[in-house]
Amino acid sequence: MRSLLRAGMTLSVILLLFLAFNLVWAVKLPDLRWDVSQQKNNTLSPAVRPLLRQLDSPLSLYFFNSSKPALKSGPLKSYGKRVEAKLKAFEHAANGMINLHIIDPAPFSEDDYKARLYGLDDKHGFLGLIGTRDGQAAQRIASFSPDREHLLEYEISHLINQLLHPEPPVIGLLSGLSTGESAEPLMQELHRHFDLIELDSSADHVPSSIKTLMLVHPRMLSEPTLYAVDQFVLGGGKLLMFIDPLSELDSQAVPSAARLDGLLAGWGIAMPSDKVVVDSTYATPEHHPASLTLPRQAMNASDVSTWKLQTVTVSNSGALSRLKKSRITLTPLLQSSRQSALLDPGLAGSKTAKRGERHVIAARIEGPAYSAFPDGISGRPPGLQKAEQIHVVVVADTDLLNEASGSSAQNSNSLFVLNTLDNLVAPEVLTNIRPHAGVSHSLRVLEGMREVAAQAYQDQAGDLERRLALTEKEWERLNPPVTALGTEEIDTNTQLQALNKERLRLPIELHTLNVGAYAAVHRLERNVKLLVIVPVPALLCLIAWALYQWRHRRRSTPAGAYD
Repeated sequence: MRSLLRAGMTLSVILLLFLAFNLVWAVKLPDLRWDVSQQKNNTLSPAVRPLLRQLDSPLSLYFFNSSKPALKSGPLKSYGKRVEAKLKAFEHAANGMINLHIIDPAPFSEDDYKARLYGLDDKHGFLGLIGTRDGQAAQRIASFSPDREHLLEYEISHLINQLLHPEPPVIGLLSGLSTGESAEPLMQELHRHFDLIELDSSADHVPSSIKTLMLVHPRMLSEPTLYAVDQFVLGGGKLLMFIDPLSELDSQAVPSAARLDGLLAGWGIAMPSDKVVVDSTYATPEHHPASLTLPRQAMNASDVSTWKLQTVTVSNSGALSRLKKSRITLTPLLQSSRQSALLDPGLAGSKTAKRGERHVIAARIEGPAYSAFPDGISGRPPGLQKAEQIHVVVVADTDLLNEASGSSAQNSNSLFVLNTLDNLVAPEVLTNIRPHAGVSHSLRVLEGMREVAAQAYQDQAGDLERRLALTEKEWERLNPPVTALGTEEIDTNTQLQALNKERLRLPIELHTLNVGAYAAVHRLERNVKLLVIVPVPALLCLIAWALYQWRHRRRSTPAGAYD
């Protein structure tokens, strides 16, 4: 009886001490949070906090995450939970300046209506965000995608920055070409997103109101204008430059490489003015071999410039390289495959590129730079001679701006330009938020094997793909669509039947080639997954078995054996 009373009193004292600690001391302890999630979903990187400290009035975030649609896959649902955790981390770090609302819109409900009204994507069920702030237009992220998880913090921070600074940023445009109608869709997009100031091609200075400049084909600009660009960059201005050895935008122009090479060398980079990139892997079949369609694999997926992009098309592009003694950092944004080469423009269509190195078509340049005009120009005193840090993005192609209006390629190319300019013009608190490179777990061995497999497939499939394209074209010519009334008679024409068999057989052969080329890759991927998944359950089973053996032996040992 006494032992029970003593145990009850002990438990009561422990309970009182626990309550006293929570009521008095717990509130005085620092707010410590331990994030054990693999992608650190419950915490923010230090670079995000300066942006949140700029909030001087509350804003509201409405996260629409449909939980019931059958179209939403398991991985997408899991990603929705990680996005929710990240948004809660933003709300917690904002100290009351962000009001987060988690909404699971039921079909035909008021929430469903609101999500559609604000233009959220419902292709696989809602997984989007709406941000509002008093006196400002609402901002949205139409849909979050697991493919962009490494950019999740930047994506949310970008929306918050847009609510903080809704006015369009100022961008300067300086072109050595007459862009014409082919670039008109891009020009319309630039005017829609930015306060675009077009400078005269003979300008000898960049106005102080312009902090970010878009420069197109500077080979055709005069020396005073290039000097103005030189001083602008060294003075801290950010630059997006499009330059290539052979531009279709102005085929009549005769470029002078001598004026520009010194400027590039001052930034620590070089581009051959008489070579174009030919790539047998990324070449567009129906166009010139130097016309390339760059897929996601050719892009730097961890850079904001390729945000939401799947393809970019270039034509007659050059190749950028870092000078040996340069101290700049060259970060590739767009690259050719290893099945590429630099050739003279006249030989680009007559030679097949052999396996070699990847060529950089677009790159971000950061680091120390020097002036290409140490003595100034035209009797003017020398200006800035060097800078400890410049920020320039160079694209070795101007035809990227010249795509057919309304085409998907034009939309992708325009998005690359808009992404890059938006990042260059963004305030420092936003540009300091870097993508999480550690989110992508692709092994280097796997990447190498994928490249080898892609090349092996391309080597064998090229002829079959050309035959399939020709067969499909001939099939469409001989079998035009007709209006059917009720049932339709099957055409037994011998030539049509042969074409139909060929167009159905060739995709089967291509699929078989693809399976064979990627067999080793898929086998390694499966082994890696097993290596990651199996050990944890196996370890738990081993621990359970060891505990069972220990308890079994303890029970079976006579009591006197422990004396």
